[in-house]
Order: sequence, then C-alpha cells, then structure tokens
Amino acid sequence: MTQDDILDMFRTHAETLQPAADAPALSAVILDLAQMLAESRGKLSKENFETLICIGGALYREGKSGFDARSDLADIMKRSAEP
Repeated sequence: MTQDDILDMFRTHAETLQPAADAPALSAVILDLAQMLAESRGKLSKENFETLICIGGALYREGKSGFDARSDLADIMKRSAEP
C-alpha cells in the first residue's frame, strides 16, 4: 500500500462519520489511540511507536486547543450575561 492508498482510506472513513456535533469527541479518539499504543508497546518498532506518539501529540494539542477555545467562549458568554 502507498501513502495515497491510506489517505484514500482516511477520506472514505471520514465520509462515513456522523456530523461533528454527533461524532465521537476528539478526546475519545485520543483515548482509543492511547489504549492501542499501551497494548502494542514492544510489538511495534521504535520508529513506528514514536510516529504514533507524534500523531497522538498533535491530536492532543488540537483537542486541548478546542477545549480551551470552548472554555474561553463560555467565560465570555457568562461575563456578557452578568449585569
């Protein structure tokens, strides 16, 4: 398989996902990846494991950024509703 084949698989899977509001939260995906990595430690090459850790780190950062943005928005909305 090539990288393009895998990207096609990602695209195909993405088209089957529910709308963002109904889709599993990014945090659930991160937890699934963490569990998979925990179970496969020692079964993957060091390079593959480290690559998946980098992917998990990027997902985690994106999820944290979204969480921070939602928290900031909630604070702004709360302050705007105060008399």
